[in-house]
Amino acid sequence: MKTWIIFGICALMLVGCTSVEYQKMQAERDQLLKNYEDLREEHNELKLKTDVTDTLLGKWKFLNLEIKESSVSQEVAETKAALYALDLKNLTLEFFEEKGIYNYRGKNGNTEVSGQFTVITVRYGDEPFPFIRFIRRAGPEISQLLFAASSDGKPLGLSSAQGLDTAKEISISVREDRLYLTMHGEMQLSPNGWVQSGGVRCYFERSAE
Repeated sequence: MKTWIIFGICALMLVGCTSVEYQKMQAERDQLLKNYEDLREEHNELKLKTDVTDTLLGKWKFLNLEIKESSVSQEVAETKAALYALDLKNLTLEFFEEKGIYNYRGKNGNTEVSGQFTVITVRYGDEPFPFIRFIRRAGPEISQLLFAASSDGKPLGLSSAQGLDTAKEISISVREDRLYLTMHGEMQLSPNGWVQSGGVRCYFERSAE
């Protein structure tokens, strides 16, 4: 009888140890999976930033300025945008790499701008969105040049427009022949995913010069 009791105690200890070891292995497995997912997400965001930056490099010529849907009087906003677009008709921007640093320069009549830029991602939900930051070296801020933005971030002096009063960042979308720079405020979740809540979009075509 004593032998069976000792055997039972040993069996219980073995089960306990096995359970602890299993939990430990499960925790290590979960951590490895988390590390893998984190690395995969980091790689995806890095690839997005790299792809946008590589496609962006080159010269671009201004095409137009448009108001994205917002709660401000659309007619007034579009009139302001159309008038300001006339002032930008000769605007050109160039993005280039020099000694590992990404730079920009632009010219519109007698106005010249230059500085550095970097593409970043901002995550909304599970999806990263590309934004571009301009570090001014000479000339006006890009937001002032492209969108006639005031110091409080209101492009074209617009107010009472959802997504315009708090405009601080410039999002970027680029293809081989088109570049879109959008100044907007908050992102909003819609049935189709995250969308920009109004804003002003400036777009360019690639220049062969």
